[in-house]
Amino acid sequence: MSGDDPLALTRDAVVVVEDGMVSYAGPAAGYGGDLSGAHDLRGALALPGFVACHNAVLWAGDAAGVTGQTAEDYRARHLVVARDTSAADDDALLALMHQRVGRLARSGVTACELKSGFGTSPAEELRLATLLRRFGAECGMRTRVTLSIGHAYGADIDPDELLAHIEHEIVPQTYTLGCADAVEVFCDDGAGLDLDQCSTILELYYKKKTPSRVACDRFDDCAGATLPASFYSRAALFLNRTDDMGLAGISRVACIPILVPEAVATDDGGRFPDIAFLRESGGRFAISTEAGPDGNGEMDLLGVLRATRKTLGLTVGEALQAVTVHAAQALGLDDQAGTLVIGKPCDLALFDAADPDDLLSNPSTCCIGVVRSGTLTEFS
Repeated sequence: MSGDDPLALTRDAVVVVEDGMVSYAGPAAGYGGDLSGAHDLRGALALPGFVACHNAVLWAGDAAGVTGQTAEDYRARHLVVARDTSAADDDALLALMHQRVGRLARSGVTACELKSGFGTSPAEELRLATLLRRFGAECGMRTRVTLSIGHAYGADIDPDELLAHIEHEIVPQTYTLGCADAVEVFCDDGAGLDLDQCSTILELYYKKKTPSRVACDRFDDCAGATLPASFYSRAALFLNRTDDMGLAGISRVACIPILVPEAVATDDGGRFPDIAFLRESGGRFAISTEAGPDGNGEMDLLGVLRATRKTLGLTVGEALQAVTVHAAQALGLDDQAGTLVIGKPCDLALFDAADPDDLLSNPSTCCIGVVRSGTLTEFS
């Protein structure tokens, strides 16, 4: 999924794994070792494991689908789900996450983000991030935990008190608990926090050299896209209302835009950012499912990828790189995931397809298994 020919396909290939790492990947004829004990995958298409780079899987409550959602609808829905999530015990939340991540795996995902965001307070977000860290250790996937500390809070919350609380109590606890690999804010005036509030939160963590992500401009262009350029964020989500100037600023700092097709389908007047501009600005963008309560509930990254490719007219290479190498970069996992390279962990997605084009154009093809750190799991 990288290099001069990201879709280079090797027929009759072999992948050799030692201690979970790739030690050879290429034609079987070029391998000089013993293949008598090799596992025959019967001509399956093997790609680098898919990466779900936007994955707010920790929540409880109503999952009924919505359409025509406004910013006010989103905030109201978020607060209801946050109350349900806070009321659920850890075992119930862990069971829900296992179900959701299990569905992701069946669409070829071997690495994913684990994101909070449905806490009723910053302190509750820390509790959820700590639970995500625990889940990441037992779920069998390669993961990164994102503390979504600046999402949305009730109208009764005083913004100045909130920011002071985050500065003096939540930030120190984040590092004491070691519960997050990155921090995220949601900059959207009607649905999340405003630009100044998000900037303040990012600055607090930027001083500690914590990687950041910015969700912004989902319902309105509130200049949220200026934040990734200011804080060298790894990823910027949604960008549905971001203008070309905002997209240009993101591209200048090598921030990866993450397109979320299910949010486009859900929201009132939902639309994708300018794909032609993204191409002209380097062509790096990721695509992810919407794991939150306003997603479709299927957690099928392959299905989302197929639909998005058709809607946006993506090439096969653009589509597959959006869920492998670029998605891994968005999570800060590009040293471990997204490409099939000697010396990296052996994470593969296996499909009953003849080639990448067949995988994306033929809806009858599916994921038949995944390899995670060299361990094969086949799906019936």
